[in-house]
Amino acid sequence: MGRRGASLYLCAGLQSSGSTLISWCFLQRRDMDGILDADNDLLPQIDPAIGRPLVWYKTTLSCFRLSELVDYYRDEGWEVRPLLVIRDLRRVWASLLTKPYARNGLTAEDPPLRLRIRRFVEDWQTALRRGWATIRYESLVEEPQRTLENVCRHLELPWDDSMLRWPKRTEDIADAQWGNETFRSTCGQGLIETLARGRKRSQSPTIPPGDLDWLQREFRQFNIENGYPLVLRSAEMLATSIADSTPTFRATRRYDWETKRKPVRWLLSRLGVPYQKLIDRRTWKRAA
Repeated sequence: MGRRGASLYLCAGLQSSGSTLISWCFLQRRDMDGILDADNDLLPQIDPAIGRPLVWYKTTLSCFRLSELVDYYRDEGWEVRPLLVIRDLRRVWASLLTKPYARNGLTAEDPPLRLRIRRFVEDWQTALRRGWATIRYESLVEEPQRTLENVCRHLELPWDDSMLRWPKRTEDIADAQWGNETFRSTCGQGLIETLARGRKRSQSPTIPPGDLDWLQREFRQFNIENGYPLVLRSAEMLATSIADSTPTFRATRRYDWETKRKPVRWLLSRLGVPYQKLIDRRTWKRAA
């Protein structure tokens, strides 16, 4: 198959987990090239020649679990070396509620946020069982070089200080067309400067009480084993308006695709008028 035995460094994490920042660090290596941020609903065919000589591929966990991605690319002939990005799930949740690209939907392409969180925690449990490399975002913020050095050792990679200095430009990377908007807006001259910019923009999490209770109750063991506080008190929450966390069909790309088939409906949808008949067709009701 041309790639039999070639190594694929496969990195994944939830949206808003800091995975784009980590991907950028690895793509700065002199021995590595690849994909900064892939579509989360596609399984692309990856050319081994994209790497120099090592191939990097990063995506977000939404439609597929990391375990499924690993199995798929092993079937394709790659020697897959997984890396799972970990972050406090409450921080992730609070960030996603403010991001339009999070799409808290009801389809396979845009599944509910709760389903994504459960899939991610299953991947974390799989990573522990199989000995996969993980990187805790908060550790990267606190000790950038030491954290990256530890991950490199786990991945059996030599240390490369380019991961801190960032000498490559966007055009030097094989595929850097996508990427998190927050990363783009805070990206500086190297990792240390970028992390400092990110700290200035950081806010306390704002989460609906029901979701906060679910996250703290359901994933208590995850918080214990990763050193996160078990409870975020109300005093630590912003007293501002809280986004609705109910998944809807209207939030999905499929809704966008179907409204675009009717230009008037698409225009009304952009103006905030929902295509109600389309939404109703996705809701099972008892006949009158």
